[in-house]
Amino acid sequence: MKSRFWVCLLPLLFALTCISANEDQTPSPANKLLVRTVASSEDAFAFCSDGQVRVEYRISELQPHIRFGTWKMDGDSIRIRWTQEKGGEPVGPPVSCGSVCVYKQYNKFQRDIDQTEELSWNEIKQNQHQHWDIQSFAGNCNAMP
Repeated sequence: MKSRFWVCLLPLLFALTCISANEDQTPSPANKLLVRTVASSEDAFAFCSDGQVRVEYRISELQPHIRFGTWKMDGDSIRIRWTQEKGGEPVGPPVSCGSVCVYKQYNKFQRDIDQTEELSWNEIKQNQHQHWDIQSFAGNCNAMP
């Protein structure tokens, strides 16, 4: 009787182990949109499988405010190198101010930059502080959102 119990239970245990292992093993942020919301900021990181990345700073005095670059995984770390920034710089006095000021007019800009940023993939997946929202992404990381 005992041996039949274990023989029947083994496939179930194996299946549960495989399911939980697959859930925790999301290999990378490729083809994901990671939205980080903290206090009065919201940043939307789009990761493409070809190693390109862009971030849209949705709450910013620069309107729009987008950075472009490349990314790679290094263990748990997502290493980003920002190489270009585009957007609009405010002109004149603000029309209104809340968490950021809004202006009547913005001058477009585009500039080369060389900045790095590192994100913890495990922290993003675990989302203990409820700062991250992970969505599918099938767009172009080199285009303006």
